[in-house]
This record gives sequence, C-alpha cells and structure tokens, in this order.
Amino acid sequence: MAAVARLELRIDPEHKRLIEEAAAVEHQSVSAFVVDALVRRARAVVSGRQGQAPRPIGGWSFVLPEGWDEPLDEFADWR
Repeated sequence: MAAVARLELRIDPEHKRLIEEAAAVEHQSVSAFVVDALVRRARAVVSGRQGQAPRPIGGWSFVLPEGWDEPLDEFADWR
C-alpha cells in the first residue's frame, strides 16, 4: 500500500452535505471526491498563477486597459 497522509478539515455542515451529495452523484467516496477537487485546484493555482497577483476575496477580478493610469491631456486643465 502507498504511503498516505491525513488531512482534517472543519467545514460548515451545509457544505459537508453538498460535498457528500456531489460525491454520491459522481459515484465516489467523499474522500476521493474532495482529494480530486483539491488536487485539481492546487495544480491550477501552482502552475497557472505563479507570478500573478492573487485574486481578491470573493472572486472579483478585472484587467485594466494599458495606459489606464496615464494622464488625459484633454482634461489636464480641470485639475
């Protein structure tokens, strides 16, 4: 048998019920479902987000156009 490590989580009871339901739909144990989801998310974060700023809490994210912070000459006299 391969070596294993234990990971304990404390989660909201409603989240637990949702995870259990999703695992049942996928015909997986809760442990297999959670490990699969966490590993996929961790790989995406590690491989795709290195060198990028973290996303704000709540998931809101947007990209500002190039030059957004440059002064607008036509409004210079309004300052």
